[in-house]
Amino acid sequence: MKLMMITIGLLTSLATNSVAQTARLNPTTDYALINGVIHTMDEAGTVAEAIGIKGNEIVYVGDAAGLANVIGIGTEVIDLEGNMVLPGFVEGHMHPTAGALIMRGVDLQVDSIDGILERVRTYAQENPDLPVIHGYGVRLHLWDDGYGTKEMLDEIDADRPIYLWGVDGHQAWVNSKAFEIAGIDENTPETVPGFSFFRRNDDGTPAGWIVEVPAQLQVLSKLFDLNLEYTEEGVREWLPRFAAAGITTAHDYGIQGLGQDEGFQLMTDLAASGDLPIRVQGNFYWNDPNLDPIPPLEALREQFDADLVSAQGLKINMDGGDDAYSALYTEPYSDNPDASPDPIIPIDVLNETVLRADAAGINVVCHCFGDAAVRAVLDAIELAISQNPPRDRRNVISHAMLVHPDDIPRFAELGVTWDSTGAWMSLDPALQSVTLKRLGDERVNRYSPMLAIAEAGGNVSLGSDWPAAGYISEYRPLVAIRTAVMRQLPGRDDVPPLGGEEARVSVDLAIRANTINAAYGMGKDHEIGSIEVGKLADLVVLSENLYEIDPSTIHEVEVLYTIMDGNLTWDHTKQ
Repeated sequence: MKLMMITIGLLTSLATNSVAQTARLNPTTDYALINGVIHTMDEAGTVAEAIGIKGNEIVYVGDAAGLANVIGIGTEVIDLEGNMVLPGFVEGHMHPTAGALIMRGVDLQVDSIDGILERVRTYAQENPDLPVIHGYGVRLHLWDDGYGTKEMLDEIDADRPIYLWGVDGHQAWVNSKAFEIAGIDENTPETVPGFSFFRRNDDGTPAGWIVEVPAQLQVLSKLFDLNLEYTEEGVREWLPRFAAAGITTAHDYGIQGLGQDEGFQLMTDLAASGDLPIRVQGNFYWNDPNLDPIPPLEALREQFDADLVSAQGLKINMDGGDDAYSALYTEPYSDNPDASPDPIIPIDVLNETVLRADAAGINVVCHCFGDAAVRAVLDAIELAISQNPPRDRRNVISHAMLVHPDDIPRFAELGVTWDSTGAWMSLDPALQSVTLKRLGDERVNRYSPMLAIAEAGGNVSLGSDWPAAGYISEYRPLVAIRTAVMRQLPGRDDVPPLGGEEARVSVDLAIRANTINAAYGMGKDHEIGSIEVGKLADLVVLSENLYEIDPSTIHEVEVLYTIMDGNLTWDHTKQ
């Protein structure tokens, strides 16, 4: 759908408009947007009132009078009626394909075990013909001791398999029937010993809880035909929601549930049919130290290199999370000093691979939860910089929930982007329970050091990591921006801000983190992320000016229109 479908205040009196009459001598622009409050997010912080678009490119940014040089008799002039315009939101870390696999069935993001069970029971009763009872969003902090058991779910339905994804996307809770169908019993070897496995009873039988994606898929693949059609169905369900949230670009940190080439091809086919409302830049997902990721990544890079869908970087998984004592920290866990998790990718393998990737011009993005994982990847990047020729590097460390104070300035020094999830930047119930036990007050107080990294000169970006989460699975950038600014989740303003009020960031920095800074981390800041002449026409029109309202209400602002590549992908008046 083209931009001409926008119906806000179309000016029909071009014949009496002196600017338009003059511009007919030089007809170059298809659309002219006027009377807006256009925060360009360029380096100077320019605020404009008009934009000219030709095809998928921005050809003018400035005041209305300046449009005289770029509009003509065929130009459609659209009145923005004083609404705020921003660059289209750029998601610095997302899993659009994997999310379509996970986010199915009943939403279980509630704060009690009884609440989860009641939602599952109601869903099962309301859907008696479903062969599998499926849900997502089980919050992991609800269990003080142990985990959900298969027997708890058997009481709801013992005849149909029940499969419930954890809110982090890395764990699952299933009933006995699911294990039976998947052939998982006391004699089944662990899928990836020490990393992906089935929690077991004393007699070795599976207890009901599955840890990490390989073992999760070992069960799920027996319950569903995890083919291309299954994933495409979920992708098509969620893509319009991303456009409605103002998202125009996603940095995909890993395709799961499909072959990586299949996932990229799915997005490519959607783009070819005009059904892809976001551009997707993806990475080869690597968490197996026995696999050399460079050859398959290079093959993907060669095969998928289009404007809307491309394979670019190497995603490295270094550690897990604090709930399972699998995050890597420089200091021991407060509640379990003997816990000593190993990195998913051994340090020597990491260093050698990053060195070779860098020499080949390949950037890395990394899941690094704890400060020891962050340090390991910074060290590997520093090694590569010291041994390889200079180049325009765009490496990213994502999550980085805890960064050792000594490593904060290294992000700027090494040109590494710190990317994290705005919606996680609060003292949510998971942090207040699990993380505080694991790390103690002092370290939690330093969690999500967005402002510290920025003040040290580092590039900071925001990415939802949708569908994964520690507490709330949230893909909407306005919620991320609000929470990053307030350091409090919406509806939980009675909870002290994470890190104190001094950890709050400005509205401007939070917006930049979800636009130009995220684009920089992707190496696409020359194409997207700001509203400038020569860049792609990616815009979002909002109902309120984020700079002028109470920042605690930013998440309530309505996305009126989203434009990606010159096409209207969301129009609130059509819903």
